[in-house]
This record gives sequence, C-alpha cells and structure tokens, in this order.
Amino acid sequence: MKKITLKSLLIIALAIIPMAVFAQSNDQEPAKPNNNHYWSVGFDEGATLLFGDNKSWDFQNVRPEIGVFGGFTFAKHFTVYGRVSAGTVRGKLDKVFKIENASFLAADLNLAVDLVSLIGGYNPDRVFGLTPHVGFGQMQYQARATVRGKQVKYGYNDANGNKGKGIGGRKVVWDVPMGVRFDFNINRNVGLYLDVMTNYTDTDRLDAFASGKHYDWFSAALIGFKYNFRKADPAPAPAPAAPDCDACSEAIKQAVKDAVDEAMKNNPCEEAQPAKADAANTEAAAAVPFKNIDLDLAFKAGSSEVENSDANRKEIQEISDDIDAGMQFSTVKVEGYASPEGNDNQNQKLSQDRAEATVEFIKENLGEKVNDVEFESEGMGSDWDGFFSALRKSNIADKAQIEKSIKTAEDPTVKLNELRKQYTELESILKTLRRTKVSYIE
Repeated sequence: MKKITLKSLLIIALAIIPMAVFAQSNDQEPAKPNNNHYWSVGFDEGATLLFGDNKSWDFQNVRPEIGVFGGFTFAKHFTVYGRVSAGTVRGKLDKVFKIENASFLAADLNLAVDLVSLIGGYNPDRVFGLTPHVGFGQMQYQARATVRGKQVKYGYNDANGNKGKGIGGRKVVWDVPMGVRFDFNINRNVGLYLDVMTNYTDTDRLDAFASGKHYDWFSAALIGFKYNFRKADPAPAPAPAAPDCDACSEAIKQAVKDAVDEAMKNNPCEEAQPAKADAANTEAAAAVPFKNIDLDLAFKAGSSEVENSDANRKEIQEISDDIDAGMQFSTVKVEGYASPEGNDNQNQKLSQDRAEATVEFIKENLGEKVNDVEFESEGMGSDWDGFFSALRKSNIADKAQIEKSIKTAEDPTVKLNELRKQYTELESILKTLRRTKVSYIE
C-alpha cells in the first residue's frame, strides 16, 4: 500500500477550505447575527474499526469510542468546533501479531460545511443536513501487543513501555479526522446526527506493530446529540399607522384659505397678494391625495394578464358610467400587487407588469374618454401588509399563531409556503392579493 503522509492530508484539507468559502460568496442574503452566528455543544458515541497492519474489515475488532464537542457556527453555513474523544482499537494479523490492549485520547479542531444549506439556501427550520468536515489535532495513544511470541509496548510509563510525552506516558502524534455528518434537526435548538469519519494518524505503531508500509488509521461511526444556543428571531417592528389623508388634505385646504383671507384683510390694495394666493393654492393642490377608484381587477397566480371576464368588464363599465355622469380626473395612478408566497424579486416584476397591464386595459376599454389623462404605474411587490390584514379578519382558528410564526421566521416566504400545506384556507386570502389598485386626482 502507498504510504499516506500527514503532509499530503494537510494539503487536501487546505484545498477544501477556500473552495467552500468561495462557493458561498454568491449568497447575498443579509445575515442576522442571532440566528446565523451561535454556539453549540454535543456528545457522541459509537464504534471504531482499525486499519493498521492487522487484517482489514474484520468486524470482530469493532471497539467503542466516545466524544464531546463545542463549536461556533458563522456565515450561515460554516462551523468551527473542537472535539475531544477517547476510544480503543483491536486487531491482529495471523502468525504475526495480536493487539492485547490499545487505547487513544484525541483533541482536534475541525471545520464543517453544511452542503444542503450552501447549495439549497439557508433555512434554519430545515430538518435534514449533510455536513462534511475536516480537522487537525493531536492524539495520545498506548498499545500493547504480542508480536511473534514477544510482548511489545508503546506509550506505557514503565521501563519497557517506550514511554512517550503524553498523559501516563502515552505516545503523542498528529492526527487528521475527516468525514461526513448526517444531521436530523428536531427543532432549531435540538438535533441528532450520524457521523461517519476516518482518522488518519502520524504513526505506524497504533497497533504496536511497525511494518513500515503505511501509517495506521481507523474509521468510526458515531451517533450523537447536539444543542444549539440559537435565539429566536426578533419580531418585526409594527408598521406605522397610515395617516388619515382625507383629513390631512381638508386641514391643509382650510389652513390655506384662512391664510389667504387674513392676508387680503391686512393688504386689500396689494396686487401681488392674489399671486401669492394662487401659489399657495397650487401648493395645496399638490398635497391633495389620490382618491380611490372602485376598480377591482383580479389576476391568476403568476400572471399579469387582465382576464376578459364578466366581472372585469362590469368593473370598467361602471367607471365609464361615472365619467359620463361627470366624474373628471387629470391623473390616474395604478399600483400592482402580488401575493407573498413567491420570490420577492419575481413578485416585484410581476406587480409592475400587472400595473402596466391594467393601464392598457383601461385605455382600451375607455378609449377617447381618457385621452387627456396622465397615467402612472408602480409595482408594489409582495403584499405582506394586505396578507396580515386579511388574515386577522379571517375565521382561521390559529390565525394569531400563523402570523407570529411567519413574522419570527428567518425567511417568511419559506414559512408561509410550509403553512399553506397545513392551512388550506390561506389560499383564499392569497387569491385576493393578486390585484391592482387604481386611484385618481381630479
């Protein structure tokens, strides 16, 4: 077998780390420190199988291992952790040697990368994870074996024990653990895992027999428990209450009127005064808010096409009748909305397309009646405010809990789509949010 050197393993480890870091660079989602950065602790136990100079894949030589770890997760996908472990190994080679006792103590610093999160996007509520890891550390071992009828010892604190510099005279060597951890997350804080790993050592005497062919190593399969000290997401700040625009505009008009009247009384002969009044009236007119038009156009999910339905034709006919009855407007503003279960960037474009489609629908159906009207269109994106407002007015039994779980989630859109599977009533709310809002200035 070709000799595996510690130097080559370190080169592999140093090559993997920057690849993982640069693979993460495209994820531009802003980090939230209380969820993306957190400490964790855990313990594991399982079985080891030695691959030294002994007969390989002899499962009669399976021996126990136990370990504890503490680590820190950062940048959503990466964890640095230290692990301390202890275990035993066993093995033999017919007519050559047989291990009578061999044990080890190890302390390693490791880097782990959550591949599922890195590739599929960060989601703190994801149940399953796949996490490769690599580390570097120190191992202290002692081994006693019968080699061709003679007892040989390494790492023992006695005259014939080949004493080392470790605890109790153990031999001290470097080791490189690497493997893959399969995670099962019960919730954001508690999880279980299966860790399948291989630990390469910088010695040919872990089995107390030196063949000179290769360094010794062993594999392990461990079942563990972990606890994450992860805080809950902060509740988003409540949206400020919308001002009463109608009341504001009336107050502005009255204030302007009172100011003009007072100025005319004090300066009845000054010709510049009417010009000032006109300027004040013009400024007040600019502050007049848009008034809503009762035009409710609905859209199918993911579509910006205004349906040629009886309901939509009835809506536009009512506007035409109002114009014939004397309603006038100089500017019409159309705001498009999208239901929030989709991607925010896609919803922004979709809402803008709906607004522009509504403008064309109005022009096509009202024709010359709106020739002199100026149209404005704006996409408002995902309508979260409309969703929560409709949710509070609904008859869904768990509506308060639904709102809280969405607002405290790391990704509200992901959480909403999970809840849609549990609460089918949410579909009727989402349907009403695929719309446009039309307003005007006289």
